Amino acid sequence: MKKATIRNVAELANVSVASVSRYLNNKAAGRLSKEKAQAIEQAIKTLNYIPDLAARQMATNQSKTIAVVVSNIDDYFSTELFKGASNILHLKDYDAFLLDTNADQNQEKELIKTVSSSFFDGLLFQPLGSDAKKIASEFIHDIPTVILDRRLDSTKWPQVISNNEAVSKTATQYFLDKGCNDILILSSEVKIASTRQDRYQGICSVADEKQIHLIQIDEESYNHTIIKKKIEAFLQKQQKLQKKTLIFSFKERWLLEFIPLLIADGYFPNNSVYVTGFSDTKLAHLLLPTSKLISQNPYLMGASAAEILLKLLNKKDNKTSFDPLVIPAKF
Repeated sequence: MKKATIRNVAELANVSVASVSRYLNNKAAGRLSKEKAQAIEQAIKTLNYIPDLAARQMATNQSKTIAVVVSNIDDYFSTELFKGASNILHLKDYDAFLLDTNADQNQEKELIKTVSSSFFDGLLFQPLGSDAKKIASEFIHDIPTVILDRRLDSTKWPQVISNNEAVSKTATQYFLDKGCNDILILSSEVKIASTRQDRYQGICSVADEKQIHLIQIDEESYNHTIIKKKIEAFLQKQQKLQKKTLIFSFKERWLLEFIPLLIADGYFPNNSVYVTGFSDTKLAHLLLPTSKLISQNPYLMGASAAEILLKLLNKKDNKTSFDPLVIPAKF
């Protein structure tokens, strides 16, 4: 079947092409009668007409599309960010497009280059790193942008972040008070992202350096079996020394990947091994109902970032310097 055109819609609705264009571009108020608007709406439905995105952009200087670039869709955090953002954007007739850097900095660079030189009206961006100058260098053109989940030493962009250091400190102190001797951290490379740096600093602020042990996981090429063996070797050593251990996961993904295997091998439940970490969904809480976890709200973070971006797009916020918006995680 031949694709319907704007002219077909106009003919069926018995109106001009200009009237259909005004209707599609939200410029009909006061210029189009209710009867004509209803006729156009019915014609669009009858013909299953899909507006030409490029033509709309030329007419309005807007595409009504937003790019949401996340660090890794394997993480529930990233997908929940997108859900929150897309729902808010949809209410204002914007379409959100999810783009994944797959924890690859070269891929991130190419994506941002493409997004900032394309038809997108704005960008919600969860960068892999926290170097503001490096991030800025990835843009071909400036577009309205909100940074998600990264604390940058820059006020150029609005940022929606969490209280990573404070909540990690609170959680660590809680388990130290319960008699934990050592802390085994499961994390992607710490130095790359401010979220992980802040969480690590929170632990270091209340625990002795000798108590802290770190297993860093390469998101792109980690060997599941090797990581599991490292965790088990550490726990076995702790058992021999009769020491209590806290496994602290900086990402829900690592909780869900490794803790079930340790449960199957008999390491839990165990009075000498505790588990905590950042949880973005209900899955980790269902898996570890007796554990005390850190609950984040990535859905709210995404929704809040979308609301900020809409203000920028509608010129309701003309600031050139922005303070971060903190959505607290709870322990």
